[in-house]
Amino acid sequence: MCAKKRNVKNNTAIQQRPVMYALNTAGIWFGFGVGLDLVSRKLSFFKSPMKNSLLINGVIGTTAGAVTGYKELNKKA
Repeated sequence: MCAKKRNVKNNTAIQQRPVMYALNTAGIWFGFGVGLDLVSRKLSFFKSPMKNSLLINGVIGTTAGAVTGYKELNKKA
């Protein structure tokens, strides 16, 4: 048993991938948050902004959980 030798060029390329992936993900979530903020200003279910926010985030969370649960159930079948 011996350690596998790594090439320095490949090592730096591998280290850059997670950074680019993280930056892309952060940008996408930032855009989603800004868009959601703009949409939530137009939707008013209650007089309180806190109640509106809880309702909208609850719907998003429930939908995301249902989709994830559905995918997991279908993956195991």
